[in-house]
Amino acid sequence: MSLVIAGSSRAASASAINAKEVALTDIQIPLASALCNVIELIPNSLVTLHREEQVEVQNGAFQPSVERDLLKLVVVERHHATGNVAAAIVKGFQLKRGAIASTVAHDSHNIVAVGTSDQEILAAIGHVKGINGGLVVVDEGKAVASLALPVAGLMSNRDYMTVYKSLKILNEGLKRIGSPQAFNPFLALAFLTLPVIPELKLTDKGLFEFASFSHIDVSIK
Repeated sequence: MSLVIAGSSRAASASAINAKEVALTDIQIPLASALCNVIELIPNSLVTLHREEQVEVQNGAFQPSVERDLLKLVVVERHHATGNVAAAIVKGFQLKRGAIASTVAHDSHNIVAVGTSDQEILAAIGHVKGINGGLVVVDEGKAVASLALPVAGLMSNRDYMTVYKSLKILNEGLKRIGSPQAFNPFLALAFLTLPVIPELKLTDKGLFEFASFSHIDVSIK
């Protein structure tokens, strides 16, 4: 059964997404060591924890692990087609499959995605671009639920009841990919890009450590 909601798209804002195409190589995380800086979610909190974890490495790059809840987080600049893409490791989403993506990502509101594999993440990014901004849930490479936010990638141009129904179906999509109901993963995703809140966040220029107020490497050498 398809859970995709037909939201309005490009009529509201033809320029909500101005991003270059994202390739598989753009979202790789090359690692000099298996010991890495990891963002850990605190459910229902804007604050994250800065963890150091041993991660799986394949062909010199990070490999997500559903079993250990170590997933890949990606940010894509979407306003000026700079081509900026950054990736990091995140713990706490507990997704069992698929990926989610959003254009609600404070304060820069770039595209942000988290997923269990590179292919799922790329599919989620592609779909959120295709609906000209919004929220999307992907499973097995296909969008199973989405809410278009074509007004700057932040707001709907539909009536409140349509949006309400869309959000309910979006929640069913989240259940389908194993998201726990203890917190809203889209709200968590929306603040993982805000570097002025501790401890570790991701911008389109890389992993940002609040304590040093600077970008740091994912890999701990």
